Amino acid sequence: MQISLVGPDLEENLSIRYLSASLTAAGHTTRIVPFDTSKDQARVLERSQGAEIAALSMCYQVRAAEFLALAKALKQAQPSRPIVAGGHFASCAAVELLEHHPEIDVIVLHEGERAIVELAALGALVPETLARVQGIAYRDESGRVVRTSPREILADLDTLAWPDRAGPSRLLSGVPTAYMMGSRGCVSACDYCCITTLHRMAPGKRFRQRRPEAIADEMAWLYHERGVRQFVFHDDNFLVPSVPHNLERIDALGRAIRSRGLRHIGLVLKCRPADVNEVVFLRLREMGLLRVFLGIESGTTEGLASIGRHQTVSEEHGALEVCEKLDISTQYTIIIFHPEATPETMLSDLRFVRAHLGHPMNYCRAEIYAGTPLEKRMLATLRTRGTYIARTYQYTDPRTENAWEMGKMILSARCWTQDNILGQVIRLDHQAAVFRHFYDGREVDALVSEFLALEHEINADTVQLLEDWFAICRDIPDAQAPELLARRAELAQRERIVREDFQNRICRIRQEIQRRSLGAVGIPAPREGAGDSGRSFGSRPRHATAALLAAGLLGCGASDQPEPVTDAGGDGNRYVIDGGVMEAAPPPVDSGTSSRDTASDQQTTSDATFVIEGGVSEAAPPPWWDAAVYTPADSGPDGGDASVAAGDAGHPKDSGTPTDSGEG
Repeated sequence: MQISLVGPDLEENLSIRYLSASLTAAGHTTRIVPFDTSKDQARVLERSQGAEIAALSMCYQVRAAEFLALAKALKQAQPSRPIVAGGHFASCAAVELLEHHPEIDVIVLHEGERAIVELAALGALVPETLARVQGIAYRDESGRVVRTSPREILADLDTLAWPDRAGPSRLLSGVPTAYMMGSRGCVSACDYCCITTLHRMAPGKRFRQRRPEAIADEMAWLYHERGVRQFVFHDDNFLVPSVPHNLERIDALGRAIRSRGLRHIGLVLKCRPADVNEVVFLRLREMGLLRVFLGIESGTTEGLASIGRHQTVSEEHGALEVCEKLDISTQYTIIIFHPEATPETMLSDLRFVRAHLGHPMNYCRAEIYAGTPLEKRMLATLRTRGTYIARTYQYTDPRTENAWEMGKMILSARCWTQDNILGQVIRLDHQAAVFRHFYDGREVDALVSEFLALEHEINADTVQLLEDWFAICRDIPDAQAPELLARRAELAQRERIVREDFQNRICRIRQEIQRRSLGAVGIPAPREGAGDSGRSFGSRPRHATAALLAAGLLGCGASDQPEPVTDAGGDGNRYVIDGGVMEAAPPPVDSGTSSRDTASDQQTTSDATFVIEGGVSEAAPPPWWDAAVYTPADSGPDGGDASVAAGDAGHPKDSGTPTDSGEG
């Protein structure tokens, strides 16, 4: 059977790549079809022609409206073809989606590798056959939504086929990069996060780790066969709350990596602040750790309690201090707006940030995701607005409501729009970390130092901007007071002027890092020629040959350039130039950010042989700015306003990155 797997193609989207590998191993034919923005809909329809099943990876709740519009278009194009959905949002809102959206036929609940294979083997997806598949939801003959018995969580992740790596290679600062999964699930249970909500849906062990030797086998294949030198782990918990366990696992992974011939690599990972230990991080740095995302989330006890985050502020300070001491690039996010936020707690959050200005970071609001304890709490206290598609809430303190509603004009371009300044800094920080890790020379050090100084300056300016605005809202509770409006206009004007200067400096440094890194390995930068070919670095970087191999510009055992080889997706791409990875939270549904259609952090070279990526960034949720209004068929089971912003988004925290757990 031929299956079209449709979803965002950010950072390789391991979820649909695991699904593709499982289907291929079972004898089916797959096509991975990127759906990164609403503008991709026509292309998805074209590339899904002939597919017998269209499977949608609905991992981002903030993009629900776009996926539902796509599902409707796919159904209209081929009415008899089943539409199968999966992912965090589809799983957690399965009943509502099936009740109100007839274009969706089946929803895979929780992890989807085994379920999608069984669905493909059925032939006809009708109620009689669907009833035999565990872990799905569908409509029976009467139209009633039925959930089959839950499928037990797969305990041994190493039994899964490695993710399908078809498509272009990805270069970040000229370094071939791949995305990995070493574990699934989470050891914590935060109220706002749909990751733990998803893993409560199925019986079995919610957190599982792969064997270090199996991880090393996959890394070795990527290293030797595809030239990969940077490995970005999308595990929600690369480390666990046990120093002995972490050291044993890291040492085993290190031995396995070395025995398989991997040298001079870079690692990126995520972990909780409580799990940061100096000895553990020293071992990781020796293995190549160059970037970490820390789940800080709030710099106050009140904020941590409001979102059900089980850690302490002292643990957060300690974790950042270890990373500062070891000089490891460390990204974090402050959920500065949350249900119980006040101007006083937000100013306390900013005091926390002032103590750690040298890190890439952003600010966001705690969003309500389907099925989470936060959603249930807000519904129970009658504080929600919206429907199952997207909900917002009322703040306890009306001054916080003023700071949010009145502050959008000041904060949007700094924190939340697709090209927000802090998001660009987060991605550029990753590029700079890779640049420093893989290249040598005085000019490398000088360029990285220039960026780090700019990063510190931007963070300090942003803290001052927010402090000024929150203090105004604290002291002037009347949202329509002339003094508040006048001071807001002054802040907005100052922010615009300063932001323009920051933007120019960011662009110059980003272009210089890209030009020098690509030139050093012998790849012309897009639309800019070959640059200085890396002459300022002295010797050629160690990964240069691997980069050329990954980009398809060097044949194995040959010195000439081979003919381009098209990827399995049919785009002709061989490599992608990434601009830095950003672990991004979702845009607030009522903040009105413009659609993601307006920009992209990926660049494709003129001959479409690789992609330049923009860097990894676990980032704050960029708000939607009412680019459109989406209205479901009705207002949903709990009534309320059915109109919600329908825009595009970066990675939301409701799924981290495009989910690596194969939820469909």
